[in-house]
Amino acid sequence: MTNRILSLAALTTLDVPPPEQVRIAAGAGYTHVGLRLLPATPADPDYDMLGDTAAVRDTLAALRETGIGVSDVEIVRLVPDFRLDDRMQLFLDTARRLGAAQVLVAGNDPDAPRAADNLARLAEAGRAHGLTMNLEPMPWTRVRNLAQALALIRASGRDDVGILVDALHFWRAGETLESLAAVPASALNYMQLCDAPAQPPESEAALIAQARGARMVPGEGGLDLHGLLRALPAGLPVSVEVPLGGELGKLPARVRARRLADAARACLHSVR
Repeated sequence: MTNRILSLAALTTLDVPPPEQVRIAAGAGYTHVGLRLLPATPADPDYDMLGDTAAVRDTLAALRETGIGVSDVEIVRLVPDFRLDDRMQLFLDTARRLGAAQVLVAGNDPDAPRAADNLARLAEAGRAHGLTMNLEPMPWTRVRNLAQALALIRASGRDDVGILVDALHFWRAGETLESLAAVPASALNYMQLCDAPAQPPESEAALIAQARGARMVPGEGGLDLHGLLRALPAGLPVSVEVPLGGELGKLPARVRARRLADAARACLHSVR
């Protein structure tokens, strides 16, 4: 695990603003953070993280003070009315200013050719800012699995778009380690680590609720994390994305972050 990037994902401590996320990451021993510049849902907090805002300046100050890096930013959704408009350009500018390298992208457009065209244009715009787009398959989106992600990337004509493997989404989509072998190592820039019960929820709504607010500490659930980690490239950066529910979710963000960092390290150490 020496020198391996361990990042505190935005969703894990979304209840506190980004500058505090950075300081919590430093205190818990992470090397990086992931930052959410655009809310993923209308219910998510909007911390005013686009442009030269006080929140962005405070986050930059926290990054300088702690030495923490920014592993990735989120979230860009390829929706039917996606546009590379002023707001999206501001997103890319802010990501570059924060020092990010990776961008999380979700596929939410039923029109595959249009989504592929928008992905190509987004990747081109990101490249000009030193940013790589990473398409994350999620079982309830239009890009549900690895095969669909690979197909969309091929259709885009880009060879610089990555695929983000999230442990929960991977197993909930019915993937296998054999299906992961179809993904070129060059397309894997980081992965998201969490745990969950082996038995999936019975409805899509319950699946979404679990993903957004009721995951489990790595090593305490029923997902085959060891198999997944062994199948991924050695040393791949790890983002710890574990929004906790129940009593654990009520703990202070710094306590949750430290517990999750310790669990992630133990999990990674066990597959060395």
